[in-house]
Amino acid sequence: MEGHEKERDESREERPERTGERLDAYPVRSLGERADVEGGRILEEFEKKRQEGRTEYIRCILEGIVFRMGIDAEVVGAETGEEIRLYVKGNNTGVLIGKHGRTLDAVQYLLTKIYQRRFGEGRRIVLDAEEYRKRRAEALENLAFRLGEKVKRKRRPMVAGVFNPRDRRIIHMALREDELLETESRGDGYYKKLLIRPRREGLERDRGD
Repeated sequence: MEGHEKERDESREERPERTGERLDAYPVRSLGERADVEGGRILEEFEKKRQEGRTEYIRCILEGIVFRMGIDAEVVGAETGEEIRLYVKGNNTGVLIGKHGRTLDAVQYLLTKIYQRRFGEGRRIVLDAEEYRKRRAEALENLAFRLGEKVKRKRRPMVAGVFNPRDRRIIHMALREDELLETESRGDGYYKKLLIRPRREGLERDRGD
């Protein structure tokens, strides 16, 4: 018994003192032996690559963010017209995407602000991971069509949900050609409700037929 008690006492002594700092605040440790090597490489490369061009500058910043999140992934950047597209592919990208893509949106917003402050221009940054944006758009279009049919059948408005501007636009565009329906965003702020309702003139014409 005394031996067990002594072991427990020693294990308690070895535990780090609580200072208010989270022990999991350094996710790079989860990458094991690669952490020191990769961390040093990213810092060195950042100093070099940020001078190579605007796309490479913001791509390198994202690479550092992804690494600090404990995600083992490749970050690719490309310019397409007025946009800079950044794509992350690798393991555990769900951490970067977050629920309904909200973490992805937050990182995209942060990168946009960093870019604008550094270069003084409003070029759009588009961030994606494992084709999440495409899959999200397809899911929203299916939702719009499904709810649209329900609205026409029941002849009453329905709230599709609360969405960011990009998601709302996808739903608006999906139903804009439907003569029996109309969509409306309601509320203030970044996230707003989206309402799908019968178009009055279309509904009256449908009844007349």
